Amino acid sequence: MKKFMVIGLGNFGSEVVKSLFELGNEVVALDLNKECVQKISDYSTRAIIADAADKDLLLANGAKEMDAVIVSMGDDISHSILSILYLKEIGVRHIIAKANDPDHGRALKKVGADQIIFPEQEMAVKLARKLTSPSVLDTMDLSEDYVMTELLAPLEFVGKSLVELKLRNEYNVFVMAIKEAVPERFNVLPRPDYLIKDSDVLVILGRTKDVAKIEKIANKAEG
Repeated sequence: MKKFMVIGLGNFGSEVVKSLFELGNEVVALDLNKECVQKISDYSTRAIIADAADKDLLLANGAKEMDAVIVSMGDDISHSILSILYLKEIGVRHIIAKANDPDHGRALKKVGADQIIFPEQEMAVKLARKLTSPSVLDTMDLSEDYVMTELLAPLEFVGKSLVELKLRNEYNVFVMAIKEAVPERFNVLPRPDYLIKDSDVLVILGRTKDVAKIEKIANKAEG
């Protein structure tokens, strides 16, 4: 069982608490708003009404022992900065912070956040990708340069083997897995002689610009 602390119980913070708790983790939820704390109390190990910009309080509630602390106070920029500064001074091993915009993100990074997330921006980008490329079922950004995408098999690929397609050599992407509908199974690291079916979903890993080339091939078929 891992231990997490979530500071800030708005929509995003509350969903993080619930998801972590449902996965069997120990979760401490913290917010100044009594109503928010009461709403999350049944979905957390402990829910505390408190000011996160209090180093002694963070220490007293075990912040230093957490596997990660998630700071979700996007609307209160000064409080989020101060909280992260104290978490860093305490020695929290991993600090994840929600930011409103790039400038806010840079400020949080400067004071000690290890990872910055932009939920609204990420959702907007995913929606744009899906609208632009209907064949793209899901996308996960692994870093600034690399992405993993679930893609309906382009018609150009159907009936051809992976070795024939030469995706690694010509497009610099890797087929990590194939979700087969007939028969229904998840084929991890498929063999080079695997023949693509029109019902297959390809799980592709590569640089964002290279994966985009495969998406364009699929879009041509859609058009």
